Amino acid sequence: MVSFCQNSTEKTNITSYRSNVNNVLSWINSNSAAGTVSNQTVVHSSNHDDDVYGYYDCRGDITGSFCQFCLTTAVNDITQRCPNGVTAMIWYDICIVGYANQYFPGKVTLTPSWNLTGSKSVKDSTDLGKAVNYMRYLIGKVTTKANNHWAMGEFNWSDNEKSYAWVQCSRDISKDGCRQCLETMLDKVPKCCGTKVKWAVVSPSCGMEIDNNKFYQLQTGSSSPLPNRET
Repeated sequence: MVSFCQNSTEKTNITSYRSNVNNVLSWINSNSAAGTVSNQTVVHSSNHDDDVYGYYDCRGDITGSFCQFCLTTAVNDITQRCPNGVTAMIWYDICIVGYANQYFPGKVTLTPSWNLTGSKSVKDSTDLGKAVNYMRYLIGKVTTKANNHWAMGEFNWSDNEKSYAWVQCSRDISKDGCRQCLETMLDKVPKCCGTKVKWAVVSPSCGMEIDNNKFYQLQTGSSSPLPNRET
């Protein structure tokens, strides 16, 4: 789990803004409880100075009670971690929640970004290239297939050990915006994560992850398993 909180004394002292933040977070809880896995809203103030925009999204393979539980946990945590935030977001492995005082739907948001890595290192120097190439393959899938904002699949390291990969974009951005976001995250990998067999790089608009343990599930109605692609 990673989080971001931006404070401002100008906003945090305004009762109407804090009230609107609370209304957005309450809306996320109630909307997700109805079974919606991704949505966005705005709570307006009379002069629009204290408008709050909120959003949430679950990983593409996560639905139902798992999605709702993650979002409920995220709302509780974002309240505790960022009690006076003007802009805040929190990312878990299977969901993201955020709010801001500026309009963002449809915009590609690349910052803040986070990277997480495991402790185990790859065994061969060519494995970074294998991971990057497979991620490019998934980026191609998710940015060319209509009505698809996520993709996942598996590939083999140089020692034939399997690795599992996932990419996803926010559902409100264009295919071009999705590609821009994912390629920007992928460009960070060689410096932050390329020597590890487990890593994730995420931003508000997109994310990607690789793990030697299968962390996703393929459900009825979701995408078929992507083919193993040798690089």
